[in-house]
Amino acid sequence: MHVEPLEKLPRSVREFLSHYAMIVLSILTALALEQAVLGLEHHHQGERARHEIEQEIEANRQAVHESLAVTRNYARAWEAMLARTVADVKAGQSSNDSLLATIEQARSQFGDSTPALKTAAWDAALSDHAVDYLAHEEVTRFADLYAFQRFFSQALWDTVRDSAARNLSDISLPTLLGKADPVATITMLNSRVRSLRIMESQLSQIERAMEVALAEAPASEAHPAASGAASTPAH
Repeated sequence: MHVEPLEKLPRSVREFLSHYAMIVLSILTALALEQAVLGLEHHHQGERARHEIEQEIEANRQAVHESLAVTRNYARAWEAMLARTVADVKAGQSSNDSLLATIEQARSQFGDSTPALKTAAWDAALSDHAVDYLAHEEVTRFADLYAFQRFFSQALWDTVRDSAARNLSDISLPTLLGKADPVATITMLNSRVRSLRIMESQLSQIERAMEVALAEAPASEAHPAASGAASTPAH
């Protein structure tokens, strides 16, 4: 800020006060303009952060939706194998060859779909403090969703890891021995169906949480240009 020096000393108190008032008014005007520009910049930072976060949530939601469809297809295929095998065993129509054929079919249809959920936009907004320029309700909404997302991503991964290790072992052993037991085969199929349905439930909960977060409108369409910093929950 630059203030021009007086060319000559004031000749009276009134002249001095006049010059003083002009200087103070200039300073206050400059400060007000600076705050207005800064507030507008903060507003744009908040808007950009919200847009990027919501885009990331929508991309994650689509990934979850696709994984959910794949998981449901796997579950239906395994349920069909389970129902057929149970019916054959009950009717006394199962044989070692038919059971080994079912196990081979199960091996060929073994799979899962775990979405890679991104957090880059949210992490960036936290890192550069752009979340400070969002309404507190919005920060809470996003923070809750990403915490929920991390929790269920870990739970989903734990389910996939534990069930896959167990089920693949149950599938490979009869193939190696060339001998399949009816009860063990049904147990393996039933275990895999239960695991797939648990994965389906977890994916459904994640997708629903994302849909709710995207559907909730911001508390205010236009945030004050120089709004106070919102508290950022630590997750």
